[in-house]
Amino acid sequence: MEHRRAEAPKPVPVLVEAVPKPVPSLAQRQRETAEYLADMILELRNLARSVQLHTVMVPLEFAYYEAFGAAHKVEVPPGEAERIRELSRTAEAFDGDPGNTGL
Repeated sequence: MEHRRAEAPKPVPVLVEAVPKPVPSLAQRQRETAEYLADMILELRNLARSVQLHTVMVPLEFAYYEAFGAAHKVEVPPGEAERIRELSRTAEAFDGDPGNTGL
């Protein structure tokens, strides 16, 4: 009886021309990063809003608009600016309320 050794299959050479991917420009990387930050900040803002942490929510609103604006190069709509001011006034009222003990 003849014993044979197991042999691994021989690799088949594959000729693939490596095409380097173009490096994104700084502006594109900044835009993509700003979009990612806006998404994350919005999630945090929504979390704070869901439990009525107004003093946390307001700065996150500002940060969201800054990141969104950097990603999309837009200005905050006039109605939204007033909404942010109202949120700020509401947060200040909660801070001044002695009955508000936070969590």
